[in-house]
Amino acid sequence: MHDTIDGFWSKFTEYANKASLGGTPILFRGVTQEKNHKLIPSIGRDTSENTNGDISHLEDSLLSEFKRLSITLLNKYPSSDFEWLFLAQHYGLPTRLLDWSTNPLVALFFSVEKDDDYDAALHIVSHQVSDQYELFDFKTANVKSEIKNNRNEILNIFSIQSNQGKVIFVRPKYTDQRYLNQKSIFSCHADPFKDLDLPDQVKLTIKKEWKHIIRQRLGILGLSHSYIYPGLDGVATEIKSQLYNPVQSGKMKIISMTATLSL
Repeated sequence: MHDTIDGFWSKFTEYANKASLGGTPILFRGVTQEKNHKLIPSIGRDTSENTNGDISHLEDSLLSEFKRLSITLLNKYPSSDFEWLFLAQHYGLPTRLLDWSTNPLVALFFSVEKDDDYDAALHIVSHQVSDQYELFDFKTANVKSEIKNNRNEILNIFSIQSNQGKVIFVRPKYTDQRYLNQKSIFSCHADPFKDLDLPDQVKLTIKKEWKHIIRQRLGILGLSHSYIYPGLDGVATEIKSQLYNPVQSGKMKIISMTATLSL
């Protein structure tokens, strides 16, 4: 853990520079609470005991109901299981996906976005990413069994992710402006109850007292709510963050003054 914000910023810049050099992608995930937010997908948080360690029934029920109720609202029908997962994740349904970004500034924004009473963390992994998510079974985080069993397929070109069977990283089609701005990547976990633990995984701690300073720096660099969340929701959240939250938390005071002019 770095003792100063400048020490943290120096280390952050080091990894950001590595990410710009090409090669195996470097992926970033920011969490606003270091101790309370583990690398566990939303569907696996606090559900192990009440599902007897088997998430499949709950997961199937959630996705089936989501498909049933959303079908009349969609302009384009998802063509694969992963596209349904991306859509469900986008709208807050618990899934076995975790959000990552190839843009370190985006992940840093998510680290400091809120929860100013808690230390935050920035998680960093170097890992292969696949755009061909239709080849994978999201429940096993591995190549689909029907493809494996087809001897005419050359599986070597698909088995490029070193942790297949444990986790895979996939990139959605950037059909949504939010995905594009956030440079979204998703990890898909075979066991959604387990905290992700990969070789050479790095975690940078962000002290709570640095959060507002980092938000200011990111704002200067163009990373704000209205960029991360395109649309009126993002605009309103940005205005609230800049003008309302500081007053509510006591970091800013507004003093009204009146003057009387005598003629």
